[in-house]
Amino acid sequence: MVSISTIAKRAGLGVVAAAATSGVAYGAERLAVARARRRDDPDAGRSFVPQADGVRVLDSHDGGTISVLTKGSGPPLVLCHGVTLSVRTWAKQFDSLPVEGFEVLAFDSRGHGESRCGESGHSVDNLAVDLRTVLETLDVRDAVLVGHSMGGIAVQAFAARHPDVARERVRGLVLMSTLARTMFSGAARLQAVVERLANGVPDVGGLMGHRNLGFLLARIGFGREPAPSHVELVRQMIESCDPETTRLATRALLGLDLVPDIGRIDLPTLVLSGTADVITPPAESRRIAATIPGARLETFEGAGHMLMLERADEVDRLIVDFARTVGAGRPRREVV
Repeated sequence: MVSISTIAKRAGLGVVAAAATSGVAYGAERLAVARARRRDDPDAGRSFVPQADGVRVLDSHDGGTISVLTKGSGPPLVLCHGVTLSVRTWAKQFDSLPVEGFEVLAFDSRGHGESRCGESGHSVDNLAVDLRTVLETLDVRDAVLVGHSMGGIAVQAFAARHPDVARERVRGLVLMSTLARTMFSGAARLQAVVERLANGVPDVGGLMGHRNLGFLLARIGFGREPAPSHVELVRQMIESCDPETTRLATRALLGLDLVPDIGRIDLPTLVLSGTADVITPPAESRRIAATIPGARLETFEGAGHMLMLERADEVDRLIVDFARTVGAGRPRREVV
């Protein structure tokens, strides 16, 4: 029989071992973050707040609001960000694209940034309708739509489910680091299990509030050797996202399957993907490019999910060249 004193000693050793393990893990975390933060960073000290000419707050169809930033003049480029992020995603594009002679319009998705979610909540249909609201309320015409991650889902859903409006107002689509189908599509039981597990996970924004742990988590969205300021920006955006939006907006995407719809898209489409993207893997971009008729795929070796930050110059050049090629800003010729 084991004595109480022996149990106490063993328990004490267990506590010491656990504390030591925790200390090692904490030390490793600090070391990893310190090493990552020491990388050369041309954007060090940048606030990543888009410098806009104007702000418009639009009413959504269900009682919410949509905050839109605009800058520049010329052919319109409409930028749609990813889940748990905000218009800050596009801070570099707000500097570069107007210089190229374009008007840039970027909006916070419902429940994100400065936009308020409407009473019908989060859904793929609402993403599409909100994009339609921006185009129609601001009377945007002959535009190129640029969608990143969830924003890319919004662009695909809009073009597929509102084809008449898309043909009237849009000249082309740029789909960046996005997908048209998730692994949970058609698997209701598996989706339910994932939703239950997600409800038991600590608040993501709360985790991001821990500067080192949050930095390591945000780092997952990047490829090789990202700039520390870019990782920190993503950490800040996710931390700032309302916990209810994080939970419900993410859950709304679990059963996504736009593949049967996007084959009907008849707009020029450019698909961009990083080969090291673990959030929306390159296979998903290949699926989109193979499904949308005539779509062109461009890949970035070693890049991750945040292409507009990681490879800003290359991405901007592709967007500009594509927009000019498809005639952004030029009215379509009427066929007599």
